[in-house]
Amino acid sequence: SRGISMIESRQRLVWRMPSGFGSLNNLRLECDELISPIQDDEVVVKVNAIGLNFADIFTVLGLYSAATQEAAVNNQQKYFVPGLEFAGVVLEAGRAANFKIGDRVYGFRRFGAFASVVIQRDVYLRHTPEYWTDSEAAAFPVQALTAWYSLCELANCQKGSRVLVHSAAGGVGLAALTICQSLGAIAVGVVGNEEKVAVCKSAKRVIVRRKIPDAQYLAELDDSGPFDIVLDSLGAGFFHAAFDRLEQQGRLIHFGATASYGSARSGILKWPQLIWAYITRPKIDPGILTSTNRGVLGFNLIWLCNQHLAMNNCLDNLLQALTSLGADQKNPKIPPAHVGRTFSFKQLPDALRFLQGGKSVGKVVVLINDDELMMQV
Repeated sequence: SRGISMIESRQRLVWRMPSGFGSLNNLRLECDELISPIQDDEVVVKVNAIGLNFADIFTVLGLYSAATQEAAVNNQQKYFVPGLEFAGVVLEAGRAANFKIGDRVYGFRRFGAFASVVIQRDVYLRHTPEYWTDSEAAAFPVQALTAWYSLCELANCQKGSRVLVHSAAGGVGLAALTICQSLGAIAVGVVGNEEKVAVCKSAKRVIVRRKIPDAQYLAELDDSGPFDIVLDSLGAGFFHAAFDRLEQQGRLIHFGATASYGSARSGILKWPQLIWAYITRPKIDPGILTSTNRGVLGFNLIWLCNQHLAMNNCLDNLLQALTSLGADQKNPKIPPAHVGRTFSFKQLPDALRFLQGGKSVGKVVVLINDDELMMQV
């Protein structure tokens, strides 16, 4: 027998949940046929790296409504492939696409990135800078766009703005700190343990939280605030602790609830925890917003997938802002994302468990080795 690439045989590997949502244990690695032919504006990408996000965990657990609704269309749940971001090399490009075979690219998908090959419209792809690795490119789009849209489009972050960043050592958190630095905003980070403090280099101050906002945590918030902007990815009691320290005209941007739901167990055992988290979820009296002149806004990046003009405008502005941080302004470079841990493609479920455990710093990325794509014929 001899080895032949799956790509040569027009096949790919994908992670699916044939038995349905509900548990990371439901993920199965399956072989899939590549769709042919492609549309004029589509690009076929051999994926070399996949960025992981908490949204992927919520998707697999069945807690992400956008995923469950999409999978329910035409009863396609057993064929549903999670995953939002990737980087790799162009294998094929449609006649109207702005890419050619061999180009290194990174991109964003409305699910479907947990695959060795993806097909995506060219408006959702960008050329990978030559000084970025595929890991750094795959780590960039979701965290950077989430941070930029939250800070700049929703919260109107400006020079001198005082910003509280939850989960500051995570992917979105580190991206937010970098953006604050580029804009001249003053960032205070919140992290889950002492080991994560060192990575938050651009923060004015870093606060180490416990599982609940205890008296020491609240005192450190009082000493650091009030804040013009809060990026809340924790929810639970941390939501109100931050909201109560918003300045007048301040805005809290809520884009996650990992303190409430992030550690949910798989299978039926998750329901008691989820029900309790739902019952005790933060609640806001609209009258308080009026009397204190503060605002709370929610953001879900999946929305931008249907707004590609707005998404690309955000990405252009983001890249321009980040370029200003380069040490050599005669040859400006965009700072790469911080990749904290990598896993192989076949270890993808373990990578999600590691991310869910709350020990990660920066981005968790899955790498696809060519050896994993060989078949014996």
